[in-house]
Amino acid sequence: MVIISFKKSRKIGRNSFSITGQIFSVKNNSLIEFESQLERNLTYLLERRREVSMYCEQPIEIEYFDGNIKRKYIPDFYVQYQDGNQEIIEVKYEKDLLEKKDLLEPKFKAARELCSSNHLTFKILTEKEINTARMFNSKFLANYKTPRFKTNLGDIEYILDTLGKLEQTTIINLINECSSDDNRKAELLFHLWYLVSNYLINFNEEEKLSMNTLIWK
Repeated sequence: MVIISFKKSRKIGRNSFSITGQIFSVKNNSLIEFESQLERNLTYLLERRREVSMYCEQPIEIEYFDGNIKRKYIPDFYVQYQDGNQEIIEVKYEKDLLEKKDLLEPKFKAARELCSSNHLTFKILTEKEINTARMFNSKFLANYKTPRFKTNLGDIEYILDTLGKLEQTTIINLINECSSDDNRKAELLFHLWYLVSNYLINFNEEEKLSMNTLIWK
């Protein structure tokens, strides 16, 4: 039976050829390390998706043979879903998949075999699946989920009450309905993004957020 490590099977260091860093995961209450822009963007997506119960990076070390040489492969992410399904995810740019096909395929074959025998799914994600409107929304809203500034319960209730009367409207229309003062609108917009980021106000997650986005309770 495969054992997923939450201590990271490989330490991520600084890299002059790609973006590396850390993001605090509210979902996991821990820091998540990344070593590429794509990995960082996937982290934002995983944080936002409600069906994801938890995830971790560099989860497992997989041994495989490349010819007669024994090698090790560490995929990028492990994801556990609310319904019990589990995935091992590798993140790669499409260009790298094409240019490094011969090098990567033995690794991926070993990962597929391990996942198949352990009730896991192995998935390869590229920029096409990751760099989407949903990712843009996830990254933007991450700044408001646990804001540095205190929220005002009165403003939150006022926004929700006003939206309830309108039933469905755009963000700009709701803010204009709540106030005609520009400074007040800015305060209310901060609270509106907080409500959206915490799923108290809904919108179409597949469309890029804007002031003209349609919202509802």
